[in-house]
Amino acid sequence: MLPWMRRCFGVLGDPIAHSRSPAMHAAAFAALGLPHVYLAFHVRPEGLAAALAGAAALGLGGLNLTLPHKRAALPLVDALSDVARRIGAVNTVILRDGRLVGDNTDSPGFAAALRQLDARPIRRALVLGGGGASLAVIDALLGELGAEAVRWVSRAPERLEAPAGVDRSRLACVGYEALAGPLDADLLVNCTTVGMHGGAAAFPVELALDTLDAGARVVDIVYPRPPGGLLDRAEALGHAVQDGREMLLWQGVLALERWLELEVPAEAVAAMRATLF
Repeated sequence: MLPWMRRCFGVLGDPIAHSRSPAMHAAAFAALGLPHVYLAFHVRPEGLAAALAGAAALGLGGLNLTLPHKRAALPLVDALSDVARRIGAVNTVILRDGRLVGDNTDSPGFAAALRQLDARPIRRALVLGGGGASLAVIDALLGELGAEAVRWVSRAPERLEAPAGVDRSRLACVGYEALAGPLDADLLVNCTTVGMHGGAAAFPVELALDTLDAGARVVDIVYPRPPGGLLDRAEALGHAVQDGREMLLWQGVLALERWLELEVPAEAVAAMRATLF
């Protein structure tokens, strides 16, 4: 792709109206002096295959995928990056010569975001939810971030499949009943739709946030942060908290680098951040 040619980029999701990706990427393109546009497309699950085929036919510059498309896209692209294959989810689609290459920038994006919050080593982590985003978080925790132990919590733990190549001796897949007692963790990550507009109203069990380690980190990949929700309750107990905007920022920076084949400079990152915070 020639960087000066005007191209269309976008994000596919259901729902999608809440997405801040269009504003974030528009700011990046402006900072980079590029004429590209980035749009949000409401694509229901049954329309994903047609949407991806249409993107390739139209010669779009690149795509992001969000809920519920990250795993559904795996058989719909022409090739997968090593990280997307390992995780089993696609959040970034690179278009090259009419071919769709599925990639995943959520895992390194989550790692970068968590380091922005607190760079301390992770001893015991809890990850809530079994969707595509949780796969990237598990991959980051057991890979780049080097967590000592992770409990992955789902309504159906028997269906959880860890990313390929991770050290499964450090991973326990459990149901929500395992959270009935002390949480006993220094990191809690919510990868469910609890708190998202149109998502679940509450977790299957009440989370005893006061039983997390003192000064634990609590990350909710949902944004915008719902008033009175998980992060407000955790912050009131003295825990360090972060919503999904930081992860959104860094996965977006990495997606841009793959689409444009260039390193995004600090001034462009700052412009992207300014649309989120």
